[in-house]
Amino acid sequence: MKKIVSTLMAALLSCSAVSLAACGDNNEDEAGSTTLNVYVLNAGYGIEWLNAIETAFEQEAWVTEKYGKVNVKVEENGVETYAADQIKTGSNRANKFDVLFSLNLQELYGKSGSNKKYYLADLKDVYEATVPGETVAVKDKMVSSALTANMYTNVKGESSWYAMPWAGGYNGILYNADKLQAGGYTVPVTTDEMLSIMEAETTKNGYSIMQSTQEGATYWEHLMPMWWAQYEGYENYTKFWEGKVYNAQTQSYEYSVDIFKQQGRLESLKVLENALSNHLYSKAPSTKYLIAQRMFLMGEGMFMACGDWFDMEMSTMKKEIVDSGKKVYNVQMMKTPVVSSIINKLTTVKTDEALAALVRAIDNGATSFDGVSEADFKTVKEAREILYSVGNYHTAVIPSYAKNVELGKDFLKFLATDKANEIYTTKTQGSGLYFKYNVQEKNPTLYNTLSNTAKMRIACFNDVNALVLPIPNNYNLFIYGKVRNFKTNIPSYEYLFTKTDTSAKDVYDYDVKYYDDGEWTTILTNIGAL
Repeated sequence: MKKIVSTLMAALLSCSAVSLAACGDNNEDEAGSTTLNVYVLNAGYGIEWLNAIETAFEQEAWVTEKYGKVNVKVEENGVETYAADQIKTGSNRANKFDVLFSLNLQELYGKSGSNKKYYLADLKDVYEATVPGETVAVKDKMVSSALTANMYTNVKGESSWYAMPWAGGYNGILYNADKLQAGGYTVPVTTDEMLSIMEAETTKNGYSIMQSTQEGATYWEHLMPMWWAQYEGYENYTKFWEGKVYNAQTQSYEYSVDIFKQQGRLESLKVLENALSNHLYSKAPSTKYLIAQRMFLMGEGMFMACGDWFDMEMSTMKKEIVDSGKKVYNVQMMKTPVVSSIINKLTTVKTDEALAALVRAIDNGATSFDGVSEADFKTVKEAREILYSVGNYHTAVIPSYAKNVELGKDFLKFLATDKANEIYTTKTQGSGLYFKYNVQEKNPTLYNTLSNTAKMRIACFNDVNALVLPIPNNYNLFIYGKVRNFKTNIPSYEYLFTKTDTSAKDVYDYDVKYYDDGEWTTILTNIGAL
């Protein structure tokens, strides 16, 4: 994914010739029109999708009937902190943007400016509105787990939505399909299967994971929550971020410092430690991310952690390689393997071979499996349905003080339409939003142009049982309690497990010890639970 320029650069841009900031009043409408000022962060999905959607929105009959002529002005840069900084100016004279598409805006949830007014407009009415030209509500058209994952609950227990995700990308593991087949391997469905292939490939070639660990390309960290949630179960993972543990006596979830003892946290780190400490490309720290991705396309390494934006991001480079007469390997993405240690929680599945057979049966549509209890089948099936997506970090918001709040809300509603989803899928080469839009059914011609990775992603998100993991940033434990996946998750896991003597157990034990009763009381006070 396109990397973001530094916070320092954001400051330098603030009132320069190339600045997007309004150093005066930039809200004037063109004669005879209403102007919607939109900002978008130019990250891995580019901005062509938004340019095409805004053009379609301007031409919608219901839009012109309601507002007359509408002119949507889209401006962009690559500064991750820019949108939040603009919104926090607290005035539509200093910030001209009505809608802002950016990253990590959860820091603004539940927070007010100097005028005591929330920075962000409440979007509950957007989610509850009917999708323009359709018969379904916006919230009912969204993947149900993504809908829940994007809800924010304040310290008073009041819930609503303050943002709408503008990406539904799949984060996972890319693999070289040509080399995998040549080696006589099948696509791994458990972490032990994956690590076994890594071991064989590393023995042969010195490494099996091609990766850059520069410029925020440390995508293996995105897999840690996947394996954690697979082991603990989706509900227990989400309850961690609420700060709660199940109490069998009261049959309810209650605040407890024991959240840090969840075994899934340790099991996920063990997989990362094995993969990264034993199989990572030795020059990963000094290799730029685009160079690493180019090397991977050309056959160096067997695996790479990345996202479904890879195909779009590398399309130009791929053509250049082909035009130079060199081979481009068949790179695809697998569904993230099920953490093998999950068998410790099962009673009728006791070997990794049995687990792998069960996972493959589930992938083929099985609803039961010989010799496997109903409870074990349900546990493994849920683990296979869990998805990690950067989409919950990619959100669009409307400042509460924006000049055109209602028009901005209508623009967000339009994102839920089949028309907008088709545009998005086309412009991103197969990625999508969190809305239930089955391109295979709606536009089979478009579907047939997409890569296998895109088709895999579409199948995952169209599964009615798909479980999109919520992100920590949505929770008060993260926002006000300052809790992270692990206290030691900076520097990256790639650094910890390759450049230091830190082990998975060290990281886990540190947290268990750090969060004693005193520290936990402070956290509960900070999040308003005491």
